[in-house]
Amino acid sequence: MRKIIIDTDCGVDDAVAIMMALSDKRVKVEGITTVSGNVALENVVDNVLRILSYFDRKEIPVFRGASRPLVEKVRRAEGVHGENGLGDVILPAPSIEERDLIAPEGLYRIACENPGITLVTLGPLTNIAIAFNLFPELASLIGDIVIMGGAVERGNITRFAEFNFFADPESAQFVFNTSVPITVIPWDPCFAVMYTEEDLINLGMEGGKAGEFFLKLQRKPIDYIEKYYGVRAVALPDPAAMACVLDSRTALRRVCGNMTLELNYTTMRGASVLSEGHRMDIILEIDKNRFTELLRQIKALD
Repeated sequence: MRKIIIDTDCGVDDAVAIMMALSDKRVKVEGITTVSGNVALENVVDNVLRILSYFDRKEIPVFRGASRPLVEKVRRAEGVHGENGLGDVILPAPSIEERDLIAPEGLYRIACENPGITLVTLGPLTNIAIAFNLFPELASLIGDIVIMGGAVERGNITRFAEFNFFADPESAQFVFNTSVPITVIPWDPCFAVMYTEEDLINLGMEGGKAGEFFLKLQRKPIDYIEKYYGVRAVALPDPAAMACVLDSRTALRRVCGNMTLELNYTTMRGASVLSEGHRMDIILEIDKNRFTELLRQIKALD
C-alpha cells in the first residue's frame, strides 16, 4: 500500500481528487495539509474537514497551512470554484477539528513516521517550500512528490502560466531546487481530457451520496467553461494528478526533463519553462479511459 500526504487548496477538483484517494485501497492517506489558493485558507480548511466528516474518515489529520504566497500577491479562483470553494455546494458541518500543528510541522511529523511517503500537491507550493526550509532533512524522508501544476504550451491564468505555479512561483522554484524525485502533471494534458455533461452522466454516478456530490460539484465549473470556451464541459486537473498516483498507467506519455519558473515581473511571470535534463518526470498525455475508471471508484465511498 502506498502512503500519501495530500497538500490542497481545496476547490472543486481538489475535492474530487481527495475522494478518489479515499476510495482507493491501494493508497492510505496519512494526512492532509491545507494552503491558500483557489479560495481563502479558512474555506480550504473547512472544506477538507467537511469532506472527511461526510465520508466518515475522521482519523485523517488535517493541518492548517499558509494563508498567502511567499512573495506574490494573493490570487483566488472563486469564479471556477464558487465562493466556498466547493462550487457553492454545502456539506454538513464538520464533526472533526484541525490539528494543533501547522502544516509544515504536520508534514514533517508524518514524514518522520512514514519515511518514503509520497507527497501529492494540488495547490500552490507554499507549505512545501516552507517545510523544506524549516526541515531540510525532509529531502531524505519524502520518497517523491507528485505535483499538479505548470503548463507546457498554454496556461489557464495567463497565456503562459497555470494557476498553482502562478499563485506562488517562488515556492514552486524552491521545491524544484530540492533533491526529492518529482513528477509534474501540467495543465495541458489535463485540459485535453475534457468531460462533457453527457460524459458526466455516463459515468453512472447517480444514486449514492459520493456520486451525487461529485455531480453537484461540477455545475459551477461547467458554467465557467461554457462562458469562456463555449462548451458545457469540465476539466479535472487535480483528479488527473491523483489518477497518476493511483495507477501510473494513467500517464500515457511522459518525458524526463527539467522545469524552471519564470520569476521576473513580466508577462511571463509564473510560466513553467521546460528544458532538457533529468530532474523530473513530466506527464504529457493522460489515458482518459483509465482515468474514467478511477473516477468511477468514487462510488465506493457510499
